[in-house]
Amino acid sequence: MQWFWLAIVIGGLGWSLSEPESQMWQTSGAFGGQLARFAEQQPPTPSQQPGEKSPQEKSSSKEPQNTPPEKPSPKPGEKEKGEPDPFQVPEGSPEELLKYIESLRQLEAKGITSREQLIEFLRKLHKAMVEAADKVLAGKPTPEQWEQAAQAKAQGLIMLLQLGDPAAEEQLNKFADQLQKGGKKDLARQVRGILLLVQWRELPGQEEKKKHLNKILQFLGEEPIGQAELRLMASIGHELEYRMPELAVQAYRQFSQLAAKSNLPVAQQIAKRWEAVIRRLELLGKPIEIKGYTLDGKEFDWEKFRQGKVVLIDFWATWCGWCIKEIPELKRLYEAYRDRGFEIVGISGDQNREELEKFLQNTPIPWTILYGKDGPSPTIEYYGISAWPTMLLVGKDGNVISLNARGEKLREELHRLLGPAEEKQDPKTAPEKTPPAKQ
Repeated sequence: MQWFWLAIVIGGLGWSLSEPESQMWQTSGAFGGQLARFAEQQPPTPSQQPGEKSPQEKSSSKEPQNTPPEKPSPKPGEKEKGEPDPFQVPEGSPEELLKYIESLRQLEAKGITSREQLIEFLRKLHKAMVEAADKVLAGKPTPEQWEQAAQAKAQGLIMLLQLGDPAAEEQLNKFADQLQKGGKKDLARQVRGILLLVQWRELPGQEEKKKHLNKILQFLGEEPIGQAELRLMASIGHELEYRMPELAVQAYRQFSQLAAKSNLPVAQQIAKRWEAVIRRLELLGKPIEIKGYTLDGKEFDWEKFRQGKVVLIDFWATWCGWCIKEIPELKRLYEAYRDRGFEIVGISGDQNREELEKFLQNTPIPWTILYGKDGPSPTIEYYGISAWPTMLLVGKDGNVISLNARGEKLREELHRLLGPAEEKQDPKTAPEKTPPAKQ
């Protein structure tokens, strides 16, 4: 029931997951992803082709108009007159109602031009889903139909909660109680876990999150750790890594202990990776270990390389869109600060070295790129890197001074450590100097 983890995909942090990570934690839920993607887009604006007449010019033309007047178009998100309302829940058998629920999942949001319109569309859709699921549950469904309807109701209520519906939280709590009393213990637990996660994300500050973390730990300790519980812990830990690293260390320590007790084989692997994440989060003020090979096959000597320099360690990959977007700004900073002792080491997370080399042929990068012998550098696994890019900044003394040196944060640190950036002008575009006038 991976769709339950819709909450994980809402509200992008600006990182990409590696392919193995995506497969491990992949979630489904088209509408959650649609909302997250739509939030980054700008509403389209009407365009006019050169030479094309405006509607007013067309109507004022002296040529006779023989075409019938066009019908006014419906507002975005509205249905055409005469079309059935897709959110009007029909009467029918459990089988027919489940088909209707599936049609809602496949429904496209047409004519949407703003985030507000999309949210309203999703709100109507998931209210209809909950209503249809209730009708199935109130009828005489087969055990399989009951399970499908219960999942649909939970999905609808979870999405409504994320969309700000004031009644959704109370409805979810009541539904979880009903499931528990009805013997559906696993489903009830999954609903409670998602509710705890959504509540967590609504809390504004570290103290509030710390108190809520105790509730989550109490919940996790009530039953053996399964896939749903692992996802809950991973989601919370991943968010804390980049926003509240000290609290993340506390959380991961307790999560690792819980995961280590699980009977799931994957839980041991996850617990080991969380221990690696703790190792990275505790690097502030401490030296970092870097291992790997340059692309010409030479073993990288980190201690020799870093002497007396400020070094940005960039964990990146060619398949990571956010990483590629960072390259032009990194090149600008590298050019501006290199002569003052700034260096960059790029540690590639590409599984295919040929793809990395092909990318570098088309997009040359002036700083050192590291790889491993038969795959990515072991430094990636050693420090539990799972979000891309991850950028760490190391000071001249060899100690880590930032765990998230991206964008404005990196510019501020370089200004503090090396002074203001002095842009170097391209000789091709630099204005010619006027020779001094002869006396």
